[in-house]
Amino acid sequence: MCTGSLVSTRAVLTAGHCVCSPLPVVRVSFLTLRNGDQQGIHHQPSGVVVAPGYMPSCMSARQRRPIQQTLSGFDIAIVSLAQLVNLQTGIRVLSLPQPTDIPRPGTPVFIVGYGRDDNDRDPQRKNGGILKKGRATIMECRHATNGDPICVKSGQNFGQLPAPGDSGGPLLPSPQGPVLGVVSHGVTLPNLPDIIVEYASVARMLDFVRSNI
Repeated sequence: MCTGSLVSTRAVLTAGHCVCSPLPVVRVSFLTLRNGDQQGIHHQPSGVVVAPGYMPSCMSARQRRPIQQTLSGFDIAIVSLAQLVNLQTGIRVLSLPQPTDIPRPGTPVFIVGYGRDDNDRDPQRKNGGILKKGRATIMECRHATNGDPICVKSGQNFGQLPAPGDSGGPLLPSPQGPVLGVVSHGVTLPNLPDIIVEYASVARMLDFVRSNI
């Protein structure tokens, strides 16, 4: 399971590693607060396009070979839908950023996803599958990266960071958007108490995204 953002009535923006499994994407669900919610609106995918810069990792994953390097800055994919999304149902399209919309270190941001939450005391909610949002802060990447990703650390509430299941989820300056980044993966650094999460920058991948939605 991964998270994604509707960026047009026919396209969902998510992480490349979410769609590079040997198993295909089988369903895209909207208006669901938890995994398996029968009251949500479900769509069938009609195709998947992975950012060219992420294809080396994608091919390795599909062939079940070890991934040689983390290409987090390119970790973006577009899932096309078989039918257009009806926006009158309450589903909302999130806008794309401008080419210059790359957040600076220290900027507070919103994170959203269905992933695991180790801080939740409810065992049924702790393992993920429930939509949650949190606050985080942009930081300067202090380690070697590929593709110039956006680095994010936990905000004022310690521990509010993406976890398994949040992959592909959006990085937002406000709940209204635009989508600044897409969750790729976390990195542990020896001098920091919590993991750092790398997001693929949508602004830096804007040509690819626009041409496939």
